[in-house]
Amino acid sequence: MAIFNHKKILRKEILEKRNNIDLIKKEEMDKKILDQFYESKYYKEAEKIFIYISYASEINTKEIINKALKDKKKIYVPRTEFETRHMDAVEIIGLDNLIESKYGILEPSIKEKHIDPNELDLIVVPGVAFDRNGGRMGYGAGFYDRYFKKINKENISRIVKLALAYELQMLDKVPMNARDVPVDYIITENEFIG
Repeated sequence: MAIFNHKKILRKEILEKRNNIDLIKKEEMDKKILDQFYESKYYKEAEKIFIYISYASEINTKEIINKALKDKKKIYVPRTEFETRHMDAVEIIGLDNLIESKYGILEPSIKEKHIDPNELDLIVVPGVAFDRNGGRMGYGAGFYDRYFKKINKENISRIVKLALAYELQMLDKVPMNARDVPVDYIITENEFIG
């Protein structure tokens, strides 16, 4: 229970800091992060990318999605079922045909079919806080940790799990439990960690 409360307080503190970033500064930091992402071999080599659609104060992934589609990459975004905590990756060809969930997040329709997670090359993982060992603290629903469990052993080490974060989201140590899956790389406005 103590780790849960600690995570809850930490999550609230970091989200508050992230929500209060000056918008002009946020645009500058986003640009530095996105430039590093595009230059990385992980983006260049990936054909099938699973990426969340940015929401609220998250780093602008809509720009990544549009560029990746122009670069002829296959793009998959999350479709979630909050009651069952189930998530699928669904291919999109643009940001236009998406539906706003009851949480205000854009998602593909329930009619669209999803990809087998074992076929992905790169997963851009959202999160509230990270540490230099790949430790990640998400939003608390466990969607991604559950999703990673659907990927078999040889593929989980092949598929790159990469996070985009502001420096202020980096902690010395993220509290993690056995179910939490670390990320392989983190890109901040200042560095590429991995």
